Amino acid sequence: MKVNVFLQSELLRDIEVVEIESDAGHAKLHEACLLKLGEGRGEEFFLFVEDEDDERSFEKLPHIPEGLRVHLHRLKGVDVIVRYAGRDVRRSFRPSTTIGRVKRWATEELGIAPTDATEMMLQVHGTDNRPDADTHIGTLVEAPQHRVVFDLVPSPRVNG
Repeated sequence: MKVNVFLQSELLRDIEVVEIESDAGHAKLHEACLLKLGEGRGEEFFLFVEDEDDERSFEKLPHIPEGLRVHLHRLKGVDVIVRYAGRDVRRSFRPSTTIGRVKRWATEELGIAPTDATEMMLQVHGTDNRPDADTHIGTLVEAPQHRVVFDLVPSPRVNG
């Protein structure tokens, strides 16, 4: 049975859909994802499952599930700095970590109450780019760059 896998990468502008047999296994999925980057990629790319820290997370999957979200990147880790009210928190994450997970971690580290955190979002420092919660941080960092800095800012308010 064929399933759709959703791929993000540092080298893709949008999410790509990879159609593959559910019993294809990690190696074939990795190969199919590499084809989405185009021919001639001689560098090593690592494939990660969304929001999984374990490098062997594919081994835990009995088959490839429909709707699996993966990330293809040349780095195994991205250093993240989140700035808020004169304080910084830092941590390294897998490139497949979502903005939503980074925000939850940062607001907890900064001691922000969950009710207040719902009214905040991450913005790439020095830009007006506020990535969606399901964006992988690896899409914001192209190797050899390995760091991304965010400001924790108020979410836009809708009045009326």
